[in-house]
Amino acid sequence: MTSPAPFARRATSVPVTVVTDKAALSRFGGGDTAVLHLDPPLHAHDPGAQCIACESRGNVRVLLFELQEKLRLGMAEPFVRVVVDATDVADHDAVTDAIVPGKLPAFGLRDLTVARNFHLAEVV
Repeated sequence: MTSPAPFARRATSVPVTVVTDKAALSRFGGGDTAVLHLDPPLHAHDPGAQCIACESRGNVRVLLFELQEKLRLGMAEPFVRVVVDATDVADHDAVTDAIVPGKLPAFGLRDLTVARNFHLAEVV
């Protein structure tokens, strides 16, 4: 499924499953599932003072938007659901809050596009 513009709306919202348990991760995958891995921060930070390099590695909104862009450009296989591997992330609530519209402020068109095209289906 390709879209004509970077910020176009998909026909249907894609369900996102956030996996926080390594044992449960093996249940997910397959040809119609995109799996995203959230990396832990590169180094220690004070709370709320994360550097841009670490922020981009663990920002689920950035990763979901990049996945959608890769699909639009034909650089990714079509998918009907997304699994986010958050097993290496300490704050799982921050990951889920970033997916649920209205939980965290949107900081640009990218965040609004992700909110329109993806929804939190479950946390495992």
